[in-house]
Amino acid sequence: MLWNQIGSLVGSLALAIPFVQPCNPDTGPVIDPEGLPVGEQPCCEVSQAPACDDPDVVECVCERDAYCCETEWDSTCVSQADEFCDAECA
Repeated sequence: MLWNQIGSLVGSLALAIPFVQPCNPDTGPVIDPEGLPVGEQPCCEVSQAPACDDPDVVECVCERDAYCCETEWDSTCVSQADEFCDAECA
């Protein structure tokens, strides 16, 4: 009886949730390099502003994580810049 109620609830929720296309982690977001912001802070420093001062690093990081160019350049952005984008943070 309980499983029937749970199944009914799950089915109802599935109908109430709009269809969302899954993100493809292999390709990531589509970024237009011409429209990318360039920040004022070094790429190895956290900032509340989006992007950093090296356009090549910005392009590389934002292909992986659009948050870094849309919202803020946080510690995850710095780590990605260092690990994947040759920012050479020491």
